Amino acid sequence: MTTRRNFLTTTATTAAALALASRSRAGDTPQSNSTGAVTSSGPTLRWGIIGTGTRGNHTHITVQKKAPDSQLLAICDVSQSQLQDAISNHGKPLATCTDYQKLLSNPDINAVVIAAPNLFHKEMFLAAVQSGKHVLCEKPFGATPDDARAMYKAAESAKQVVMFGMQYRNHPKHQKIADLISSGRIGKPRFIIQNCSRGDWNLNPNVWKFADPKLANGEPRNWRFSHTATGGTLNEFSCHYFDLLHWWAGANPNRATADGGISVYKDGRDTWDHASVTLHYPNDVTAVHTLSLLGAGKNDLVIFGEEGSIQNDDKALLVSNQPHKGRQVGVKTQEIKPDPEPKGDNATLTLYKDFLECVKTGKKPDASRDRAAAASRTCWLAELASDRKAEVSWDAVA
Repeated sequence: MTTRRNFLTTTATTAAALALASRSRAGDTPQSNSTGAVTSSGPTLRWGIIGTGTRGNHTHITVQKKAPDSQLLAICDVSQSQLQDAISNHGKPLATCTDYQKLLSNPDINAVVIAAPNLFHKEMFLAAVQSGKHVLCEKPFGATPDDARAMYKAAESAKQVVMFGMQYRNHPKHQKIADLISSGRIGKPRFIIQNCSRGDWNLNPNVWKFADPKLANGEPRNWRFSHTATGGTLNEFSCHYFDLLHWWAGANPNRATADGGISVYKDGRDTWDHASVTLHYPNDVTAVHTLSLLGAGKNDLVIFGEEGSIQNDDKALLVSNQPHKGRQVGVKTQEIKPDPEPKGDNATLTLYKDFLECVKTGKKPDASRDRAAAASRTCWLAELASDRKAEVSWDAVA
């Protein structure tokens, strides 16, 4: 079992491994300056990936093959088998290491992806920003509010591009919903119901194990069973959905009530298996989000406006207009099909395209620190409301 200390400080890396990518490009050895900008010809973005589990390998490595003006040079993970799987997926030689600081010290790399478990996000993020490289950090925004505060401060002062893995807004269906709302199709939104369910967490035996001293006598267990490692079930899963709710509601919430806990998976974990969260927004919008790890994957959504509603129905949206408020007479429903979802993870690919534009033009990232921070803050606000069994204000989590 690999401990947190091993993950952060192991020295099993050799200089030869880090030089592999450079040797394979004889005569083409760009250097990065203090802001992470490439100073010689070649792809604008030369990536290193920290964490080659499911997200780092099967999402980021796969997407980077299609990402414009990008090249993957090196990967980091504590698991040699994960590194080898990642190299096989990439299909070309890569420099490898087990100490992320070694990857950050590679001068050929000017952009990094952080795809390690949540409890490592703050430390790795601060180090990556300090290194001067551009940073794409997976959600969530740390594992605690203290993590989030430190990460926000570092992101705010960073001169390079800093982006977070909040890609759900890039799905065509979610964008179509936003367009319908902004066009006034259903009038002003007033009530949103969002129900999400899925099975238990990834139970693959190869998933990273965390020895939480508070759980199971400190025996290594699936890291998603630990609140210390994840920042909570809502933070690990629902942060994406809260980001969508904030978008469609047009603001961040100003107060919340919630109830959550463990009703089925009483196996020693301290992360919830269900939750119900009610968010009240300052523009008189109320949203209800429910999460369940107890059933098959499902995502139901209804947005009620003053003049109609939008309902998610598999691949289409059902848009109803109700001319006579409070009556069903005269209701007209139209099926609207968003643009077809391109093959592959186009939502994450859109992140990479925006990242490149930010590097080249200086624009602000769409998946910004403010969005990521607000999503995680909502998760911890809901936990606090559940603990207190009372409504809490947005400022209750600093």
